[in-house]
Amino acid sequence: MKENLRKIADYLLLYSPYMPDIGLFHGKMGVVVAMYLYAGKYRDGLISEYAWELFQQIYDGIHSSMSVGLECGLSGIGYGTTVMYKQGLIDCDLNSVLAEIDSKIMEHDPRRMKDLSVRTGMGGLMRYIALRQSTGEPLETFDAQYLTELYATAEGIIPCCQEAGIMSILNAPQFFIEEYLEQPLGIDGGGAYYILKDTLT
Repeated sequence: MKENLRKIADYLLLYSPYMPDIGLFHGKMGVVVAMYLYAGKYRDGLISEYAWELFQQIYDGIHSSMSVGLECGLSGIGYGTTVMYKQGLIDCDLNSVLAEIDSKIMEHDPRRMKDLSVRTGMGGLMRYIALRQSTGEPLETFDAQYLTELYATAEGIIPCCQEAGIMSILNAPQFFIEEYLEQPLGIDGGGAYYILKDTLT
């Protein structure tokens, strides 16, 4: 198992810089989370250094037209960053690092959100906020009015906004771990899923 994971990690190392998507489920953010978790578990400094460089590319690629969703959007970038912080893989001030992302999220009026799903809509945003709150750090980058409007809009519509863990919302790959070559790279249905499964469960 470990040998296969190492092969996947090396494969991600080689090909993830060319991923056009910077998001959590199918893009660079998910790969960064997987690489940091791998480096932390197996004490691999090279993988950790590489993951840091890719992490910087993600933040350089954030733009105002990104969606708010967990799958491909702003909430996913924030969620992935918070997972790494909570796992002790990065040492930072979350409010400082996520200030720009959270500011862009607040440009989306929750009272006008039609998509309530976890992957692409309000459900995912609420999971991100729940994860932030679970760190015990003060949540300073969302203003009180925005949170009040978000919770009021979601009440009675979204059944659960508690953090349930990322594995519960990801799809497993449709290929065996040994068949990772020329398969998707991301954590949702891709090779990086196997690293997450090994390090988070």
